[in-house]
Amino acid sequence: MIEFNFKKLMAPLILMVIFLSCGGNPKQVDKITIAENYIHALNASDFEQLVGLFQDSIRFNEMEYIRTFDKEGYRDLFQWDSVFNPKYEILDIKEEGENLHLTISKECERMRFLHEAPFLSSEVMNIKEGKIYSVAIVEYVDFNDSLWSAKRAQLVEWTEKNHPELDGFLYDQTKEGAIKFQKAIQLFENNNDSLNLEMKN
Repeated sequence: MIEFNFKKLMAPLILMVIFLSCGGNPKQVDKITIAENYIHALNASDFEQLVGLFQDSIRFNEMEYIRTFDKEGYRDLFQWDSVFNPKYEILDIKEEGENLHLTISKECERMRFLHEAPFLSSEVMNIKEGKIYSVAIVEYVDFNDSLWSAKRAQLVEWTEKNHPELDGFLYDQTKEGAIKFQKAIQLFENNNDSLNLEMKN
């Protein structure tokens, strides 16, 4: 009789231990889901979905450069980025405490012109109380700085000479600035295509 009661007491305890030991998994899934939703919103250019993942303000840290936006203040930068039709992809993701360590691939019209390849970065996403507190780029992976700088300088110089109405596009991080940037790339590439065709003929 004593043995039977002991077994009856132990069974719920064992189940409780198993339940508690698995208790961390939902938190892990939630954070990873937040990161996946963040990337999905960027790819879909869905501003409302994106800012719904943020706390009242969001911090974007790029090496030593820190920018903090409230939700509405982030709209200009979001619209600027969206003009170039970006495609983001999570290549790797690991959870450490409140942080997610991610390797992100980004491809867009601007990257294809300046870098001629997808842009890889190591990032840390800090999540507090189920919302994104900050996103920090801690390293650029395989970044071709010499190619980026050369093509940017070439584009700026050509645009100043041939299409001064687009001048200033490089530092104008608004939707209008992005449209000018996009137009400058298209005109530059069309000009090069025409020159190459003339040389072949």
